[in-house]
Amino acid sequence: MDDFKQLIRERILARETFVRATFSGGQKGFSIQWEKVIVRPVEIQGEVQLQFSYFDEKKDTTQNYPFKQAKARVDELLALPFRNIFVESNAGNVQVNVSKKGKPIVNEFKPAAVPVPVNLAHNREKHRILSDENARPFLEAVGIMTKDGRIKADMQRKHKQINEFLRLLDETASFDAWSGSPVNVVDFGCGSAHLTFAVYYYLRNILELDVHVTGVDVKAELIERHQQTAAAMGWDRLSFEVGYIAEYEPEVKPNVILALHACDTATDDALAKGIQWESKVIVCAPCCQHELQEQLSHAPTPSQMLPVFHHGILFERMGDILTDTFRATMLRIMGYRTDVTQFVPIEHTGKNLMIRSMKTTPPGDPRWVEEYRNLKSFWQVKPYLEKLLGEAYAKYF
Repeated sequence: MDDFKQLIRERILARETFVRATFSGGQKGFSIQWEKVIVRPVEIQGEVQLQFSYFDEKKDTTQNYPFKQAKARVDELLALPFRNIFVESNAGNVQVNVSKKGKPIVNEFKPAAVPVPVNLAHNREKHRILSDENARPFLEAVGIMTKDGRIKADMQRKHKQINEFLRLLDETASFDAWSGSPVNVVDFGCGSAHLTFAVYYYLRNILELDVHVTGVDVKAELIERHQQTAAAMGWDRLSFEVGYIAEYEPEVKPNVILALHACDTATDDALAKGIQWESKVIVCAPCCQHELQEQLSHAPTPSQMLPVFHHGILFERMGDILTDTFRATMLRIMGYRTDVTQFVPIEHTGKNLMIRSMKTTPPGDPRWVEEYRNLKSFWQVKPYLEKLLGEAYAKYF
């Protein structure tokens, strides 16, 4: 236990190489005051300090400390029973996950071939979500807020989902994903497009990036309506197109791929596109997952799993879990730093998992390849995403 804490401490306090650290979740049987704590270097009046941002359900609190004083703050965090710790560093990333039995599982990664640029702007964390102050015109325009500044009763959950998504997107992407000009974002299966509009507004108006966002959906009437709304707001870098994910071919390969609640294999279509385009960031929240369940129903059931498959609902959930496990592992094989997290509380939507990935290394890490092949062999299935990627990627799977 002390060994991994020393490693985390050294990575964070290494001024020349530290990029960002995230502490999140509580270990089983413990409660923590904060849902998440983010630590990153900032520059204040010419001095590089460490910024600690503490997030709970209602607010976030930010404090800055010179490096000499920051060691005590880091030790305070390490003394708390966080379940997950991720440190991004140009000396090599470190991932720590504590099991239900309290055992730390530590993964240390080799440094990236190209160092990650560090954003030292000290106020970047302050405007991470759409507040009444910074987004009122947008919230009114898309029907989330009334003219007198209140969030509509039937849009409260949608507003919370959008805010949480933007937090997770920003946390996933880090500053490197927004480098370059312009930043091209594609939102697959955009539907009502509340999220598409929100992402555009956030990146363009709050982070002040040179960004072009495209929403793609098969429903022509929705797309026409969204085009009219974007034109009315004068958002000339927000566009919408009618089409299927698998058939979509942009003029410029997107930096960021989004796909929230794309049904069944549509999620795989979006992941395949992102992998083939080598997009920097891929974020999806899967919806129903039937394709692998169909394969499982015809494949020999491992004898150890027969008690699970006696129950229809457990069989269905097992199919969901395996589908997303295969997806996450394949993304890791392709060089994406990937995690699976809870998008919003379960009372907002039953489909509340999110797969977040950022391209950090070349494809083909033997560890992930072995894990994937072992899992596929055990269940005797072939995930749809592998089928989509085809022969060009067969050597990895």
